[in-house]
Amino acid sequence: MSTHIKIRKRTVKGHQISEILAIAAMILLLIHIADGTMERAMKHGFLPVAIDKNPLGISNFGISSLILFFLAIGLDIRNNDTSNVTKTLIIVGGAIIGTTALGVSMMDKSGGGILTFLTISVIGYIIMGLGILRATLLKDHTSTNSIT
Repeated sequence: MSTHIKIRKRTVKGHQISEILAIAAMILLLIHIADGTMERAMKHGFLPVAIDKNPLGISNFGISSLILFFLAIGLDIRNNDTSNVTKTLIIVGGAIIGTTALGVSMMDKSGGGILTFLTISVIGYIIMGLGILRATLLKDHTSTNSIT
């Protein structure tokens, strides 16, 4: 009598990694926005001062979310099997970045950081555009494959 043990090897697919990166980017972005909103209302956010507003007048959370969104886009493009979660988070995240940066630049009374806010706004809309482009190109690719 022999006993067979079947071991299932779980592999992480590329679209799962891009999903994780997009989710992490969205979480960091929402933390950054909540801290910035609280800082404007109460003159100090909930993040420690050590990590707040280091390079370019943007917190490390904001810069990290931008980097993670671009990494998620890169991995999504590299993989043939993409995720709707990744595409949606990239589009929504880019729209949030662009819109909040424009809103902050409009509310900024000092006028000193307008160039930074507009640059971040453009980067956000680029991220959103890449997500939309990826979604439409993938839609066109799948529709042509289903016809043939």
